[in-house]
Amino acid sequence: MPPQDSTSRARIRALATMDDGAHVTELVKLGSTPAEITRIQALAAKTMADIGYKYPRKACAATLSRFLREAGIDVPITTGAQSLADRLRINRHWERVTVGHQTAGDVGVCFSMADDVPGADHVYLVVEAEGPDLMTIADNQAQGTTHQRYASGKGGKTPTEYFLRAPQSRALSLKLAGGLLEGEDVPDEPTDDLPEPFMDDGSPRLIRRDGSILTLE
Repeated sequence: MPPQDSTSRARIRALATMDDGAHVTELVKLGSTPAEITRIQALAAKTMADIGYKYPRKACAATLSRFLREAGIDVPITTGAQSLADRLRINRHWERVTVGHQTAGDVGVCFSMADDVPGADHVYLVVEAEGPDLMTIADNQAQGTTHQRYASGKGGKTPTEYFLRAPQSRALSLKLAGGLLEGEDVPDEPTDDLPEPFMDDGSPRLIRRDGSILTLE
């Protein structure tokens, strides 16, 4: 078989991303299940520890990228909120969705409220849309459970700028039985100062002081 040129490889990668929508039901299931939330948050905590940060601080992208990967969406582990949004929108062709039209399985991307920090300051997974504003979500801000968030930012959060939706998504809205538990109150935080552990192709980016590659698994 002749070697594939760069154009062929790019087409294969583009076709692979079109399957992301097939994993949305599993993604929402993971984000709806307390035991799975706890497990995935523990993976995110290891990612943050490996780059010198204590979970859950600045861990929204690390947590969401772990959710995506555990659901079968092959995005690199990512620590920057804007970097993760760009990887989904540009590299994996996720559709940008206007606030008010979000549904379960969408990814929320929030405004940065700091003038000196470019890009998003929080990303999260929508588990259930309870109208154009109120949602049940999963992220790093409530430990082992979902919690509620308003797209408008009501309650002291940053407003959501837009949502991202997987190609060919047929996500179903899954409603959790029972009430929501209160989690740790973690603020929305800029993540642009965090080092990215992986390149867009999934190869490791971090280098130890001795020159060796740091691989996060």
